[in-house]
Amino acid sequence: MKDDSFVKNVVRYIYRRKRFFLYVLVLLLVLSYAVFGRKGILQRVELEMENSELKNKLKAEQEKTLMLQKEVEDLRTSDKKIEKVAREKYGMVKDGEEIYKVVTDSTK
Repeated sequence: MKDDSFVKNVVRYIYRRKRFFLYVLVLLLVLSYAVFGRKGILQRVELEMENSELKNKLKAEQEKTLMLQKEVEDLRTSDKKIEKVAREKYGMVKDGEEIYKVVTDSTK
């Protein structure tokens, strides 16, 4: 019976202070929308994290682009760079040079 009277007392208390509890309810609804809504604080934090991640990727891609542009410019202007690429990538040799292939015994 004590639980029943406690509930009745709480209901009477809330009923007497309806306006106050109405304000509290409205405030809770507004706060929950501000935090969890489509344009709420949590969504804002997620978008800021994604923005930061994308900026880092963009910076890395820009650095990679600059490196590749430098390499292209070196290939256009430097005969040594062209020779190096031809030797390493395509296995080309100058006239009169001989290539020796070294085979190692991998069974040891």
